[in-house]
Amino acid sequence: MLLRVVLNSNVYISALLFAGIPYKILNLAIKGKIKLIISREIIEETVKVLRNKFYWPEHNIDKFIRRISHICEIVKISQKIDIIKDNVNDNNVLECAVNGKANLIISGDKHLLSLKIFEGIPIRNPKYFTYLIKEM
Repeated sequence: MLLRVVLNSNVYISALLFAGIPYKILNLAIKGKIKLIISREIIEETVKVLRNKFYWPEHNIDKFIRRISHICEIVKISQKIDIIKDNVNDNNVLECAVNGKANLIISGDKHLLSLKIFEGIPIRNPKYFTYLIKEM
């Protein structure tokens, strides 16, 4: 059974814009070694940052959405979560993980990382994943 992983939007953005660990995580999903779980809310947040902060053109954003839709399992959110008050968008990641029965959350976000674990799902930074990559 594949490891089911939710990535925060900041990890997707790092994977798209920079080489490094987030890129390697995305590559593992492309190769079928892990299963990435994503929600429409995480896609929308990622697109918003790519468009507004990095000024990505629409054709690149469309390409990202098509590609991510093929790589990831898109989860419909039926159970809403309101745990993180400082950045409510972080709750999207928790909702995706719970609704998608994830085994792991990878994020660079301090609000998520401070939880350490949520409903039995560990929350780790991308660097932690390098230990798992060695096993794959």
